[in-house]
Amino acid sequence: MKTLIDNLLALRLGILATVLVALTVAISGGPASAESGNDPNAPLRGDSRDAAKAGEEPEAVKKVIAFDESGQKPDKSYYIAYLTECVTNLYCGARLKGLSDAAEKYGFTFKTFDPNFNPQAQLKHVQNAVQEGFDGYLFAPTADAAGCKMWKDYLVPTGKPVVTLDLTMCGDVDYTPGVAATVTMQRQPYYDLHWENALLAACEGDDICKVVSLGGFAGSDLFTRWDKAIDNAVAKYPDLNVTLVSRQEAKFDPRIAMQITQDSLQAHPDLDVIVSHDDDMSLGALAAIKKAGLKPGVDVKIFNAGANGRGVKKILAGEFNESTVEDPYNESYYAAVALIMALEGSPVNGYVNEAHLPRITRSTGSILITLENVGDYVANW
Repeated sequence: MKTLIDNLLALRLGILATVLVALTVAISGGPASAESGNDPNAPLRGDSRDAAKAGEEPEAVKKVIAFDESGQKPDKSYYIAYLTECVTNLYCGARLKGLSDAAEKYGFTFKTFDPNFNPQAQLKHVQNAVQEGFDGYLFAPTADAAGCKMWKDYLVPTGKPVVTLDLTMCGDVDYTPGVAATVTMQRQPYYDLHWENALLAACEGDDICKVVSLGGFAGSDLFTRWDKAIDNAVAKYPDLNVTLVSRQEAKFDPRIAMQITQDSLQAHPDLDVIVSHDDDMSLGALAAIKKAGLKPGVDVKIFNAGANGRGVKKILAGEFNESTVEDPYNESYYAAVALIMALEGSPVNGYVNEAHLPRITRSTGSILITLENVGDYVANW
């Protein structure tokens, strides 16, 4: 059991490249924008799955899809700065693959700047990139406020197009006016949907619903959004009688997730549900549930974010109840498409929600992956 969890952690950190290749099957607030009215991540009572349906493609999404499917190629080879927040974990590795595939299709080259989630290191990278004179910038901020300042102080003065991805910035819910596009899914409404759906699915009808939260790194903007989503969902549905028996960071570490779950089960053997920020952390929780002699997915329900290859296998096995899609590959791929459009004189100037991209709209039609629709879904990281 310990060896299994150690290997999962190594995968998450990108340390064991050979294991990564073997296990990764298919690679792996401000005002809302005008497009937020048709929001596949806007929670609803009754059937929260309706909130995750992609619906009609907003205009910004239509533009990038049409451009990508047109076969149009630039006449010149652009040189792009990829100002990422990381490259070493599975999510960021999948995103690098998406960017590499876009570069091959559109004939551009790029240079990667990796601060490993450190805003101060990213500031230096942004300053250095500006001096190197790139044609455009793909910018994944390490933090909302810090990223906004870097963009305003250094990238805007270059006059070159900037496309942001992964984390929204400047306090904006989705698109930040002034950038050529924002491509992401993990904004506050995404986490609100994830938590609301999990609680509605697992807690209705219980006198007291005992819940464990497995979050990422405390202090990060993603953790802040995750934590806020807990409060939002609990406050919205007080009749669900939710009790958070554990609410702490698990650092995307399956071993920590396993220990938190073990401790929680010892104190609360009638635990109802695990809500996790990551499929791989949930594998640690799953090991703890089995060790306690309980049946995962039945005795203790498990809801994750990610829908990666390992999570999909556990959904098929009935051990994970649901996983909310993250799509790092298409995040960078379509961010690159949007940047090429801007460089070619046709900027999107809007928010591209990954939930509206063809991978979802032409398959499950929903970002909530369950046993019922997993047959229409192919994990890509």
